[in-house]
Amino acid sequence: MTRQNRMQVLCLIAMPLLATASPAMAGWKLKPAGQAAIVDNITITPAADWNQWTGRPGKQGRTWTRDGFELNSLEVFSGVPNGQPLYRERNRKQNPLPKFDKSMLLPDLATFFERSFRTYYNIADFTVNETVPDSISGHQGIRVTYRFVSATDELVLLGEARLAVVGGQLYAINFFAPELHYFDAGIGEVHDIMDGAQISAK
Repeated sequence: MTRQNRMQVLCLIAMPLLATASPAMAGWKLKPAGQAAIVDNITITPAADWNQWTGRPGKQGRTWTRDGFELNSLEVFSGVPNGQPLYRERNRKQNPLPKFDKSMLLPDLATFFERSFRTYYNIADFTVNETVPDSISGHQGIRVTYRFVSATDELVLLGEARLAVVGGQLYAINFFAPELHYFDAGIGEVHDIMDGAQISAK
């Protein structure tokens, strides 16, 4: 991808995704390559340098990026309790987020993730491509691969999430990036991060 094309992609999607950011966001914290990083009570080890946003997408969530949210986002949710949403509420009265239920079965987790993601990011065009059994830190869970279209510029993005219930709480790792170049460029390392994640359950 040329520098010009990269900048075109950046401009196309920066506004719709960054519009979801909290006005109170304060900055970034480097997560160096090869060093284990404790993200609340999940430990993950990136192969490359990532940056952690100091804001949170949800009370139990953290967001990382390598090149900026407009180009790749890695969300880590650690121990979402029963009865709480995955993401933070934006409009509780008119468009409330679904609440996690510790009795959810694996197909329920996939539906819960889809509804949560679509609501939080205000996505109308969202397609689940596949749901298959998977695991996080040796705990049985589900993998959801998906495709969605940005609400404002019609840019296509791809994503993959893993979810598992451990000790009655929800753990999830979710990656998404533009279909053009950035998803394929990042998903290999993300698989390694997901495969190597270690949960220290509360």
